[in-house]
Amino acid sequence: MNAKAKEENIIVTIVVDEEIKNIKMSKKETVLEAALRNDIDAPYSCQGGVCSSCVARITEGEVVMMQNQILTENEIAEGLILTCQAHPTTETLGIDYDDV
Repeated sequence: MNAKAKEENIIVTIVVDEEIKNIKMSKKETVLEAALRNDIDAPYSCQGGVCSSCVARITEGEVVMMQNQILTENEIAEGLILTCQAHPTTETLGIDYDDV
């Protein structure tokens, strides 16, 4: 296994516009970066954690958000994340842009 394959060891299932895509990503990139790199038409705007255009729901796994100036603690507890700020902390991750 080469270094890049080792780095991209997170398996992510992304639902957007009723399409399901399975991709691999690194813990170093955000969910949004990985989605865009894989030609997934994920919604976004500011990429700074303030506009909520990229909000999605976690259906499996966990993330840490580097910035969050818009989601409430209750929304986070319900599984909502800002994908432009979300880095995976688990080996598998499920993200649903449609269920927000």
